[in-house]
Amino acid sequence: MEKFTVTKRQRKGLLRLGDVVVPGDDALPSFSDSGCADGIDRMLPYMHEGDRDSLLMLLYACAVLPRSVIRGVVSLASGSDRAPAPLAPLLRMANIGIKGVVCSLYYSDIVTGPRQGQIHRAIGWDPIIVERNDP
Repeated sequence: MEKFTVTKRQRKGLLRLGDVVVPGDDALPSFSDSGCADGIDRMLPYMHEGDRDSLLMLLYACAVLPRSVIRGVVSLASGSDRAPAPLAPLLRMANIGIKGVVCSLYYSDIVTGPRQGQIHRAIGWDPIIVERNDP
């Protein structure tokens, strides 16, 4: 499988977009503080080419746009139910794409080092699978 990576600028955009979607709170770190953005290169090879290209363009845009514009884009995509019929499906797909990438990276909690497992511990989720040997 071909290897894909993000540029430094696209990574900056991912962190900025991620922090709008997952700003963090007292119990959970922000997207950028979690270290989960490191997993983006693992995700890219499995994406449909058109989706990957669109995501990389969005990440580039998020690196250079003001945070208020990024918040506006996320808010607009999240509010697809208030949009007129021709625009609503496009906004729903944008919302799925934005939150799908950000939340998949964040809640997968695949970081290594001292931050490993911090998200899963904070939400009380133990993804360990224990197999039984039934006779």
